[in-house]
Amino acid sequence: MIDDQPGKIHRENRQVERKYLVFYLRVFDGLGSKVIGHLVNISSNGIMLLSDFPIPVNEDYKLRMRLPHELVDKGEIIFNAISRWCRKDTNPDFYVAGFQLYDISPALKDSILCLIDEFSYGD
Repeated sequence: MIDDQPGKIHRENRQVERKYLVFYLRVFDGLGSKVIGHLVNISSNGIMLLSDFPIPVNEDYKLRMRLPHELVDKGEIIFNAISRWCRKDTNPDFYVAGFQLYDISPALKDSILCLIDEFSYGD
């Protein structure tokens, strides 16, 4: 199911500001090679992806993201997320989807914060 209008509830529930990165990182579904989307923004609690296809809402995912070579000691991160919403992008050939991260270990949270600190821009 796709939520074509994520509405105010989703925005009001967001308590952590999301950051945009200078890298457009690919996010893979599980440990395979299927790209589920590209990272649009990130926080310590969630991510937004741009995808070629609609993402089913309220499904659990194990996602994997390769980190920029500047963070080579980290390599990649693997995390659990649940899809919360999906809608058509302003470019109707794409979809944007929001994911809530869960079961985040302290090490994973540190990696995400390091990624944000090193490669975010804007407000």
